[in-house]
Amino acid sequence: MTQNPLWRAEQIGDGRFTYTPPIKTCVGPESSQFYMGGMAMATHIDAMERHFEKPLLWATIHFLNHGLLGENMELTVEAVSGGRSIVQAMVEMRRGDTVLHRTIAALGARDGEPDRAFVKMPDVPQPEDCPPKPEDAMATGDNLMGLLDRRIALEDTDGGREYMWIRPSFGVPVDAGYLGLISDFFLGAHERTRRGTSLDNTFRLINIVQSDWLLMATQISSFTRGAAQGNAHIFAQDGTLLATSSQTGLLPRPLA
Repeated sequence: MTQNPLWRAEQIGDGRFTYTPPIKTCVGPESSQFYMGGMAMATHIDAMERHFEKPLLWATIHFLNHGLLGENMELTVEAVSGGRSIVQAMVEMRRGDTVLHRTIAALGARDGEPDRAFVKMPDVPQPEDCPPKPEDAMATGDNLMGLLDRRIALEDTDGGREYMWIRPSFGVPVDAGYLGLISDFFLGAHERTRRGTSLDNTFRLINIVQSDWLLMATQISSFTRGAAQGNAHIFAQDGTLLATSSQTGLLPRPLA
């Protein structure tokens, strides 16, 4: 039997879910662990796919407030539009009266057009031939950052590019939720964006292929008005394009 993923919320009613984040879904200083935005994206995607019994096409999440370790959160999922094959939906996650995240999305499929991928995986060394990414300053043996094996295949600071292999130490199948989680590593791709604050993440699901390692090819587009903007492609180890994402994040204030 497949174990439920870390981000799976408990369904308590029609379109209603509850979730309490464990330490493995959190990041941040040891004294103030908070629920990672990518984990929130995964929770929202998983809840929508289960509720509508349809595969995700795309989702955009707005990060409004931090959820904290061990705090109870409630999710509501609702359809806002749709037809015979596609449903457009909205998710809201709250802690009491505080809205933490809002997601809009579309789910479903339309038959009749063959699948094609036009973006190719870059030519990079295999993960075992790449150096480890330096450990996150706030990683612990228990939180999320301590549970991910990350290898750098390319780091081009001047060009705003990072190609990173990533593999979790916890068992999880490649699905829309897991890919949504991985897509939120955008701000780790450049030395100037680390410790920044994500404002949003738009995730588009292309394909599902089981793969031990995933490659996240990130391109920072610009630093504009104190914010970083860019996009990423996620590939299976065999080169299959799995997902794309784009994000805006506030640059951290320079350290004194």
